[in-house]
Amino acid sequence: MKTTKSFVAFLLLFVSISFIRCTPDQDISTTTKDIISQGKWTVDYYYAGQDRTSQFNTYEFSFVRNGTVTVATTSGDFSGTWMLMKDVSRNDVIQINIPTGEPHLAELNEQWNVTETTNTVIAMRVSTSSQLRLRKL
Repeated sequence: MKTTKSFVAFLLLFVSISFIRCTPDQDISTTTKDIISQGKWTVDYYYAGQDRTSQFNTYEFSFVRNGTVTVATTSGDFSGTWMLMKDVSRNDVIQINIPTGEPHLAELNEQWNVTETTNTVIAMRVSTSSQLRLRKL
């Protein structure tokens, strides 16, 4: 009887130690917010009724985790806000708001549905007629 109790105690101790030593699988996926808030970005593609990518050739975007966005252009620097949300299907949506008289930047003030996120590219669309792809510099 004493041997059985000792065996059970040893077995419980062994199982407990086994669980303690096991580490859960690390979730190495990076969120869109993590990715976009690291480094500078340029417009790789912008389509709104026609290809308008060339309008953004000299623009560099910096998205800060606190919700601010800075755009450096040859005509000056502009600041605004951005926010990452989830739609009803749990897909990422990025809302950009850059209050400025710069007409090209005003075109980007939308709620963009994220369609692709990698460490170097974030693709978005508002509809089939408006698409935006950012590429990390």
